[in-house]
Amino acid sequence: MDAKHISPDLNIDTLVREMTPPSPAEVSTVISDEAWDGFSRDGFLHLGQVLSADAIEQLKQRADDLAAGVVKNPRVLLQLDTGGEYLQLPDAVAAFDAPTKLYRKIQGLEFDDEFLPLIRHPRFFEVCARIYGPHIALSLFRAMIMNKPAGQGTILPWHQDGGDVWGLDREPLVTIWVALDDATPENGCMQAVRGSHRNGLLSSYGSTLSDDDATLHCPPDKVVDLAVPAGHAVLMHNWLIHRSGLNPSPNPRRAVTICYLDGRTRSTQTGELMPIIAGTVDPTPHHYVSVLREQVVALGEAVTRAEEYAKSLEPLYPEAKAYAEQLEAEIAKIRANAEVGTAPPAGVGVLRRAARRIRRALQ
Repeated sequence: MDAKHISPDLNIDTLVREMTPPSPAEVSTVISDEAWDGFSRDGFLHLGQVLSADAIEQLKQRADDLAAGVVKNPRVLLQLDTGGEYLQLPDAVAAFDAPTKLYRKIQGLEFDDEFLPLIRHPRFFEVCARIYGPHIALSLFRAMIMNKPAGQGTILPWHQDGGDVWGLDREPLVTIWVALDDATPENGCMQAVRGSHRNGLLSSYGSTLSDDDATLHCPPDKVVDLAVPAGHAVLMHNWLIHRSGLNPSPNPRRAVTICYLDGRTRSTQTGELMPIIAGTVDPTPHHYVSVLREQVVALGEAVTRAEEYAKSLEPLYPEAKAYAEQLEAEIAKIRANAEVGTAPPAGVGVLRRAARRIRRALQ
């Protein structure tokens, strides 16, 4: 089968231009207040079915095609599942060396037109409107496939999805997890510590819990299995402590996970907005970012001028070197005269210092 290519110039604006994306405020309400009370208490909420059987099969095939290179998208990155420990995982790559179903992650799905309808599901927008506010535009931190291949999988330790490690100027609060295969305790479904989001982030850095925090905050009587039928979604607060294990079953456990942000969120590394998927945000960078960019340009120009000046001195090098050698020869003569009792003439110290300066300049 010939590989399908997606243009490297593809961006979210191109993909959704004809879809007339609604703002979160325009989405109808279907989640009850009672359900929201449960989310506030537990830190997770089952959202019910969001994908039809046909849509499930379509997205599973799309994920497998991306991993196999049948569909090539330069904005999508792939990570192999090597089985076992999380810290031993390889880096994500643009393509695998050979087609495989032993993938762990496919990230960048916000740039894939077949996943966009799910990412922009009205029920997910309702969730974001409730948590971030109906007036807030929405952006994405990530949208990706998480897979535990049959008979394999990676142990994901207790962790929270937030903190300085994410490199954002405000905390993400909404993650939605959509099962493409039935997620069960038998195939490594997620486990969560009920109500743990109410403790906030346990460290400013975020991510994996320390052993002490895991012992203190993950008592067995609070741990629940987040079993999710295929096509169904679960909302998770980003501060909810959760983990997942291996998949010893003969079937893969694939899911789409989407982290939604307040559309005003910017990267702390670049000052840029994250990809906007609903509403509008003024893209003008913060003043300090503009100042820093101007300083970078000015420093670059100064470096260029310094390099040009250094290059202009290169023709003088032979003459300066010869002069330094001449001074050193004169110093050697003076030292030789001193050894036979002849008094050194005035100015020897000046010659020595001049020779040293010239030598240093030539190094």
